[in-house]
Amino acid sequence: MVEVYASENCIWCRRMRRYLDKKGVQFRTINALEPSNSRHVRQLTGQNSLPVTVIGDTMVIGFDRQAVDMALNNIR
Repeated sequence: MVEVYASENCIWCRRMRRYLDKKGVQFRTINALEPSNSRHVRQLTGQNSLPVTVIGDTMVIGFDRQAVDMALNNIR
């Protein structure tokens, strides 16, 4: 399962979702601005940067195509 912690106003979040869509990856978007989700992101990453994409056991912070591709290859 792929999860993307994102906000609607974040351009990098939109780019990440588009990138995953183009690759045909099914994912769940989680609103990172909801207080409980925001706390969870900070606990996972130690920071407030978005998007945070969780792919299997790998967490990708920001819009990093290479890291996403590597993580996707590891779960397939």
